[in-house]
Amino acid sequence: MKNDRLLNRLALLLLGLTAAVVACYLIIFLVPTFPLNPWPPIGRAALSTVAPTPTIAPTLPPTWTPTAVQTYQPVATRPPDTPVPTRTLRASLTPTKSAALPTKSPYKFTPVRDPVLTSDKYGAACGNWGGVGGQVLDVNGAPLPGVSVVGWGGPVTEQDKRVFVSGSDARINKFYSGDAAYELYIGAPGDFDFFVVVYENGRPVSPVVKVRMVNDCSRDLALINFQRNY
Repeated sequence: MKNDRLLNRLALLLLGLTAAVVACYLIIFLVPTFPLNPWPPIGRAALSTVAPTPTIAPTLPPTWTPTAVQTYQPVATRPPDTPVPTRTLRASLTPTKSAALPTKSPYKFTPVRDPVLTSDKYGAACGNWGGVGGQVLDVNGAPLPGVSVVGWGGPVTEQDKRVFVSGSDARINKFYSGDAAYELYIGAPGDFDFFVVVYENGRPVSPVVKVRMVNDCSRDLALINFQRNY
């Protein structure tokens, strides 16, 4: 019986405590600002008010001096590249021949240079020999035998032209230091014009070279070298 009474009392105590806790929760729910509320609500004024943060003023030492700031020189920029001019095509497609370029001779043979008057190759007595001689060369400057060289003038009439085939006489080749030498014997030296031309197949294939012969034993030979152009 005693145990039953003790249990009843404990049950009543627990029930009373439960009712008290429920009552407290009900009061806190209805009145949130009740002093027994462990987490009272924060007021709007408290939410909107922010405490100002104190500003700490920088303090300088008594002998503070400003630190020099390093400056940089501006770097020179590269000037813009000069635009390369574009090539403009000419409207005309006809090539223009440059005046600086030599024109091709219409003759198959031409003299290498102007005639040179010198003494004969034989050391003949003065007044006993006069004539024209030289070499005939190909397009590369090599001796070209078998070419007819014709000359007339002064004591030699045009009807009796002198004719010599280059390289046909070994003795003449030796005198003129080449394998395609020629020589036109005129006779005694004198003051007259003599004409020399290269012939091929019975017709001239070079310009007619005019030489002024002189009555001078030291200049009784006119040297003329002919060269083939093509």
